[in-house]
Amino acid sequence: MSYQEAMTAQHRSCDAAFAEIEQAAHRKDWVAAAEAARIFITQTKAHFRFEEEVLFPALEAATPMAGGPVSVMCMEHTQMRELFGELRTAADNRDIAFLHDVVETLLLLMQQHNMKEENILYPIADQSLSDGLLGRF
Repeated sequence: MSYQEAMTAQHRSCDAAFAEIEQAAHRKDWVAAAEAARIFITQTKAHFRFEEEVLFPALEAATPMAGGPVSVMCMEHTQMRELFGELRTAADNRDIAFLHDVVETLLLLMQQHNMKEENILYPIADQSLSDGLLGRF
């Protein structure tokens, strides 16, 4: 399996968990919304951890030109992590308006972020790295 395929599949899995947060909130099932937020955050943090600790360092070592895009991705990870706390707070407080605002912000950031990874970094990884690192995910 390629990095493109494996990492994009992870994005889609995180996206599905993310969508469940708002769906549960609109059903006024706040227990499910809070659990969906927990699952989404856990999955996404694991994805970030693999990228930051394994994939990105390997990319930078193999392809020095990847350093710029990698630094942008790490900055965006930090921005998203900050929003995770707000997401959890909104779900825990059953605040649909705040939840909607956080979801909109996160969605926009994630869409732009994932597009850059899927169209720039993962293809570079497929060209520059062996697929052996995928076993560490």
